[in-house]
Amino acid sequence: MRLITIRAPAGHGQQVATTAFEAGISEVGVHRAAALRSDGQERAQDVVEVATSIPKAKDFIERLMSAPYYDPGTYSLTSRHPESIFGNEPQAEETYPVVRPSPDVYAELWQFVQVTFSLAGRVFLSAVLVAYGMVEDHLPLIIAGLLFLPYHHHMIGVALGAVLRERRFLGQALWALLVSTVLIVLAGVAVGLALEPPIKFDEFGSPVSGVIISMVIGVAAGLGSIDAAGRRELIGLAATAHIAVHPAWFGLKLIFGFEGSGELSEHLLMFLLNTLGLVLAAGVTYALTVMQGGGIRRFEKKMHNSGA
Repeated sequence: MRLITIRAPAGHGQQVATTAFEAGISEVGVHRAAALRSDGQERAQDVVEVATSIPKAKDFIERLMSAPYYDPGTYSLTSRHPESIFGNEPQAEETYPVVRPSPDVYAELWQFVQVTFSLAGRVFLSAVLVAYGMVEDHLPLIIAGLLFLPYHHHMIGVALGAVLRERRFLGQALWALLVSTVLIVLAGVAVGLALEPPIKFDEFGSPVSGVIISMVIGVAAGLGSIDAAGRRELIGLAATAHIAVHPAWFGLKLIFGFEGSGELSEHLLMFLLNTLGLVLAAGVTYALTVMQGGGIRRFEKKMHNSGA
């Protein structure tokens, strides 16, 4: 379910309403409002309000953002998730949870790939718990750390950025993935300095099984992010459990010492293959569920060129 509000230049309300009708929406609300700016200027706007199911919201938003009359500089769009809508459709249709609009998924993942002090703190402290649990082979502690480790969002962010062909978002997701990986390694180093070897946890699997599991998790993570009813936090636990243990192991081994070059190369290979498998599987999922980037790229180009 989605509540969508579009603020458009005065006189554009009918065009927006027509686009909504073309997407299968039976009724929209249109009213005139005044927009006040910080420089004291005032301009009239048409405000269009839509309450509809997620599939129709996706069709409408993506049609609107690709429409010839749509100007990112003069339009604004807000999409909200209400607890319930009792309107012009039966609940079986109104509550259908897939596929979320591409801008919704895009905006949500933008929040997760922002590199902030909060992200750095959460990643490092969570990885400390993971690394400590690996040394002691304490599975509950490993799981506790993984629950708060926002790692898989960066991987599916890379996948979505590639599918949408939105370079700024793709670059930010790659940067967040790199920063998080380095922080996990540093957490392993910190734990290694405080504890004595060996690393008792050794359930890393094989490269082949790892890639297969990563691809399954990638599909599940992609589906979870486009499904309003998806339990995305549990998928994140599965993804981080399978991949984050490798950089944590590497950090520990930087202190404890490597037993041979083969051990290091095997873990690096598994980490790279698992990450790539998850990203590719999530990307294919996004492509098959028709995540559209034309309107998003148009918006970002306009904002970038205007210096916003």
